[in-house]
Amino acid sequence: LILAVTLAAALALLLVFLRVLTHPLGQVVQAMRQIITAGDLGRRVELEYRDEIGELGHTFNLMTADLEKAYGLVKGYALHAAVAKENEEKIRHIFQKYVPKAVIDQFYASPEQMLVGEMRPVAVLFSDIRSFTTIVETFNPSELVEMLNGYFGTMAKPIYDRHGIVDKHIGDAIMAIFGAPEKQENDALAAVLAALDMLDALVAFNDVQRFRNRPPLKIGIGIHYGPVIVGNIGSEYKMDYTVMGDRVNLASRLEGLSKKYREPLIVSDSIQRRVRDQFPCRLLDKASVKGRREGTGIFTLRRTLSAAETEAWNVHNDSAGRYYDRKFREAADGFRRVLKLIPRDEHASRFLTRCEQLEGKPVKPGWNGVEEWTEK
Repeated sequence: LILAVTLAAALALLLVFLRVLTHPLGQVVQAMRQIITAGDLGRRVELEYRDEIGELGHTFNLMTADLEKAYGLVKGYALHAAVAKENEEKIRHIFQKYVPKAVIDQFYASPEQMLVGEMRPVAVLFSDIRSFTTIVETFNPSELVEMLNGYFGTMAKPIYDRHGIVDKHIGDAIMAIFGAPEKQENDALAAVLAALDMLDALVAFNDVQRFRNRPPLKIGIGIHYGPVIVGNIGSEYKMDYTVMGDRVNLASRLEGLSKKYREPLIVSDSIQRRVRDQFPCRLLDKASVKGRREGTGIFTLRRTLSAAETEAWNVHNDSAGRYYDRKFREAADGFRRVLKLIPRDEHASRFLTRCEQLEGKPVKPGWNGVEEWTEK
């Protein structure tokens, strides 16, 4: 009996002793569970003994304190990064109205390259509102700004839809680039498609103009393709991502010639060579614009033609070739045929008049049929 009581008492004391010994370990386990479930790194273990288990609890407290400090730094960095990201997005959103998105991305990727220019082939598009000075006189300033903003928005959408960028607004004119900063498979085709889309969009815009008792707008578009200097041009005070070069000036001159030839769209021969398989093109002339000595073929084009127009344009282009080969009589016969297919066609009439003036007369030495335009 004494042995049994002694064993029972010894077992009870052993259990109590084990509980006392393992209690600090239980606190550590409980603290770890609370940290895992609640994410509370501020949880600490109460130190009851100055032994190995107490040292374990003390080390645990030091570890959680350092983790809490590190977690605070991580949260601070995360908050700072989130704020910086939000600010970056705000900056991007604001400056995308002034600078193309691709240029902003390029700046963030390699800011040291932003002042480096490069030569690359691009398609440059210019458009302008016809008789804009006269239209301005019929509007007060607020109405004019409202109309221009609506017009620019309408014209910009086709440009960006075709992966071009609006380089700048010059008064009522628009300058757009296709091929910089991002290159496409056929930038010339993209520019032509954008121009045709712009002309289609103008029809809907003019419907709104008429509904508001405002005059409808007419525009002219000129497009040229060739190598230009692309880069950020300016100073530390003001910079523009733009293109420069003779090809840019030619595109602007082509837009001006659209008034002379009464065509909404004129493209250069470099554009025509790249899109003639997609669109019917018609040679309007060989012209030498102001600032250029050599002449260039200028063309207009359409999405589709009627059967009569298709035949007339083919005959016209063939007759124009004969005209520049100095076969004026054959060319004149061809242009008369065009006028039967398209009565009162001014382009065929213009060539016919030239043929009749030159037919049977000696041609001046060096004659190449290029029309010189000294006005912009």
